[in-house]
Amino acid sequence: MKLKYKFFIAFIITSFLILFLVVGVAKINIRNNFMNFVNNTEFDKLTKIVGSLKQNYQQNNGWDDFRHNNTAWRDLLFQLRPSHMGPDLNHPPMFDHPLRKNEPPPLNRLPGPSFSNGPKPMNPDTLNSRLCLFDADKQYVAGDDYKSHDKFTYQPIVLSTQTTHQTIGWLGLKNRSEMNKPLELEFLERQTNSFYTIGAGIFILAIFLSYIMSRHLLAPIRDLVEGTKAMRNFDFNTKIMVRSTDELGGLANDFNLMAQTLKQYETLRKNWISDISHELRTPVAVIRSKVEALQDGIRVMTPALLDSLHGDILGLGNLVNDLHLISLADSKNLSVNLKPVNIFELITRCLDNFLIRLEQQQLKIQTDWEKENRLDIKGDTRLLSRVFSNLIENSLRYTDSPGTLKISHTIKGNRLTLYVEDSTPGVPDNSLQYIFDRLYRVEQSRNRATGGSGLGLSIAKQIIIHHRGTIEAFPSPLGGLKIKIELPLHEN
Repeated sequence: MKLKYKFFIAFIITSFLILFLVVGVAKINIRNNFMNFVNNTEFDKLTKIVGSLKQNYQQNNGWDDFRHNNTAWRDLLFQLRPSHMGPDLNHPPMFDHPLRKNEPPPLNRLPGPSFSNGPKPMNPDTLNSRLCLFDADKQYVAGDDYKSHDKFTYQPIVLSTQTTHQTIGWLGLKNRSEMNKPLELEFLERQTNSFYTIGAGIFILAIFLSYIMSRHLLAPIRDLVEGTKAMRNFDFNTKIMVRSTDELGGLANDFNLMAQTLKQYETLRKNWISDISHELRTPVAVIRSKVEALQDGIRVMTPALLDSLHGDILGLGNLVNDLHLISLADSKNLSVNLKPVNIFELITRCLDNFLIRLEQQQLKIQTDWEKENRLDIKGDTRLLSRVFSNLIENSLRYTDSPGTLKISHTIKGNRLTLYVEDSTPGVPDNSLQYIFDRLYRVEQSRNRATGGSGLGLSIAKQIIIHHRGTIEAFPSPLGGLKIKIELPLHEN
């Protein structure tokens, strides 16, 4: 199944579930609220009953008249029925209450019949059948069909004087849990149908919006798919239109940056292969020409010619070794054995190895430490010796004679900074950022016929990086090139 259909179905299912939940909760909520409204509305009809109960309480100093005597309770409710209902033709004949047989009727009792044959069950749907009387502590006193688990809406019966207000009891109306009157059922049905109609409309709208949203969200993804196919065919000029600033827009922008970076790497790769081929072709052609000259009898084998061939082969071997070292560094397989190294001793040893050539080139050596000084860093002796040998070799090849080679240092925190500077000629400012690139040669005055392969500074940078350090190039105050190297000190 395509992603756009998955998005569409997911939106539809989510919308349906949300809509189902909202409609269901709204339906239950309106049903409960309407029942509360009905119960509260019915309670507003009980004002007359509360007044009669107050009179009864004052006359009898309590609720004993009704306690365990539902006949008196029903008689009171019958006499207080609304006048428009007319007389109850089915009401049993009148009788005098046994507890007050010889007493005059109370003030709250209206003329009318009373029950003589015991309590007659009321219609459970009537208001009177749901009324119960409770004392001040809400303990049951009188009422039909009372159960302890019933829920009531209470109205206080307050006996007021000029100075006090005393709650003498509570009139409780049993809450109805279901609607059973035609008007109530009709109202609930109309509300339910309205919710269903609104829900159906919202669901249709959700389908339309889900379709629009799925297309909108998948548009950048479709562009990414097309861009990925183009890059698979090595078309790194592809570019995706960035339509938004959200995560998908950020993804499209990152894709464009990746395509641009891959294009640059592809260009570097092609140049790298071309440069390697050129570097290997030159010494191989020189060796081949000398060997063919010997084969054709043009030249005679002499010790000098053998030394020349040997030097050419050594140079070719060094180039291959340099390429191998760079490939190890690129693949993160360069073995670095970090241990305490006396950096002053290491640099001095490298200078001693080039001492004869430095004297022949008339390069004056300047250092800012004494021979007995010691400063330990974390490093690999073999690789760091390669770095400083490459830098000294670079100065020997490109510095005018007589000249100066200066090596100095500073310490800040747990970092050592070394400066390797030489005298004229210098490197043009527009070439400083490229001198650490592989096979890069400055085309101006520092590019001599004696120049190397252009890998020395690139190798030095890779080694310094593997030592968790940095290396940079600047113009030197001496007129030549200044190399700045930062390395971590060894912590005892």
